[in-house]
Amino acid sequence: MQRTLQRTALQGWAAACLLSLASAAGAATVTIEHTAKGEVALGSKVWFVGKVDGKGVFMNFAVNGIPGGNATVGTLNSQNGEYVAPATMPANRIITVTGTTATVDKLSGSTTLTLKMATTTQPPATGTTSSTGTTTPTTPTTPPPLGPQPAIDPATVAAARLLEQATFGPTTADIAQVKSLGAAAWLNQQFAMAPSPLPVTTDMNTLRSTWYKNMAGGQDQLRQRMIFALSQLFVVSADKNPYANEMQPWLATLNTHAFGNFKNLLREMSLNPSMAKYLDLGNSIIPAPNENYAREVMQLFTIGPVMLNQDGSVQTDRNGDPIPSYDQARITDMSRALSGWTYTGASATGINWENFTGPLQPRDRYHDKNAKTLLMGISVPAGQSTQQDFDAVMDNLFNHPNLPPFIATRLIRAFTTSNPSPAYITRVADVFAHGPAGRGDLQATLAAVLLDPEARQPATTADAAPGKLKDPMLHSLSLFRALGAKVNDPNNLFWDYFLLGQRLLNAPSVFNFYSPLTKLPGATDPVRFGPEFQVYAPALAVARANFLYQFINGNYSGMVSIDITPYVNVATDVTALMNMVDATLLQGRMTPAARSAIAASVSATTDRKQRALTALYLTAITEFAVQQ
Repeated sequence: MQRTLQRTALQGWAAACLLSLASAAGAATVTIEHTAKGEVALGSKVWFVGKVDGKGVFMNFAVNGIPGGNATVGTLNSQNGEYVAPATMPANRIITVTGTTATVDKLSGSTTLTLKMATTTQPPATGTTSSTGTTTPTTPTTPPPLGPQPAIDPATVAAARLLEQATFGPTTADIAQVKSLGAAAWLNQQFAMAPSPLPVTTDMNTLRSTWYKNMAGGQDQLRQRMIFALSQLFVVSADKNPYANEMQPWLATLNTHAFGNFKNLLREMSLNPSMAKYLDLGNSIIPAPNENYAREVMQLFTIGPVMLNQDGSVQTDRNGDPIPSYDQARITDMSRALSGWTYTGASATGINWENFTGPLQPRDRYHDKNAKTLLMGISVPAGQSTQQDFDAVMDNLFNHPNLPPFIATRLIRAFTTSNPSPAYITRVADVFAHGPAGRGDLQATLAAVLLDPEARQPATTADAAPGKLKDPMLHSLSLFRALGAKVNDPNNLFWDYFLLGQRLLNAPSVFNFYSPLTKLPGATDPVRFGPEFQVYAPALAVARANFLYQFINGNYSGMVSIDITPYVNVATDVTALMNMVDATLLQGRMTPAARSAIAASVSATTDRKQRALTALYLTAITEFAVQQ
């Protein structure tokens, strides 16, 4: 099976994740940890990770003071922590590894390794001794060979692939349902399903945990996945809105309009009190309206900073430079056109303090009534009311030619692949622009994303690459769903998600947890994207692997409980165990190389629980980490 570009970039870090089984928690300010259990044989590998106050961070490594080491003392890759011992013994067999942070206030730590000669030992003679003192040899005990991998069921794989894209992870029951109904009918069923409830609360823990439980187990999985995608487009963060009542209106708007028309979503979100506080449209009044919302509604929510073709490619001028879609003058005029809105409250004519019980209200006396020029040269005459200018801005954004390819690209990257072909983007953008229910139909657009031939049967041409790396939320929740986990009390989980770069409701900036324009690390083609890799640097890869291991091992059972008894029960037979893990997590798609490598690790112990843990853990942090 062809590997995706995302899986190729993942390989270097997946190996680094293995050290989480052996690394000890650092207690000092700076610690350098490794996987060696004793002396290190020449030519062998050891994995390193640097930590500051117990948290993994990127470090530049040196061996005996040599950045990255060399053939004499061994090489150490700072990107993934891989140390390869030298082939011949150096003058001093004790080598020192130093790690230094890349931050301005550089911190350093060091540790040592002792090298030893690589030896080949013969197994002791076994058998029976005759009366003459000679030994009759017998065959040493070796692990049984790994049995064949069951044939892949194309219908099961097709159903699982749709569910990977449209939900927070396939379950056995959902796969059976998709196989029975077909993709289009299953989508229609999901579109018609009532949304999972959201609380009206002042308790942030209640709001955050309810949303998390909806994603983990709600029947309306497609809506939940769409809410999650839209929450990373129209970003509001508890970093600025710290109380649940300041976040709940935003989440409710995403819930209400997930399958509706984009124009209605844009209008309601623009006057949403949560967004009004976060990007300062509330009480943005004359004589100096705030420009934050005017800027971000163009840059991040609707059209992007440069002009686009319908296939998502960038329009350039005669010098080959991107053509801007707006300039500072347009930001200024947009902010003036959007001035004069305040929060609901006691005053029906004046300015009210922050209030999150209803949408913003217009106040003409605080609105800039001068003429403005919007996008595409559209003029707004002087003397219009607050509401009239707002309507003009909404129409201007909604009818901009950039909107269809911009939203199409964002939704494709959120649901199916980080690197869609131009033809795929065009097909989805065309539906957004001219769908059966008119321009901006999100239900039709989402169906186009998920039912497109490139989503159902990924293209293998040079201009497209299937799949995407899972972010921490999708990675963990898809594992929980696959293993039938029960979410008990997730509140304490969110600190761990924060350390992984993705705490629900707390996006670090209006640009989201990670930029949709993050390039695929290590790719030779500069236009390859891998957004989720922004939160999968080597140290974060190790931290995520540790996070998942805690659940599989039962250490976090008070938060999320997983029963691995079925895997323990078959673990005496390595082939049966590998087949069960492959079927559950990958629907039989495990590559032969991964199957062989993981089986070798499983065979290194005879303890059934340890075998089950090893098989599940290594599969979860390698091929399962990629949405195929």
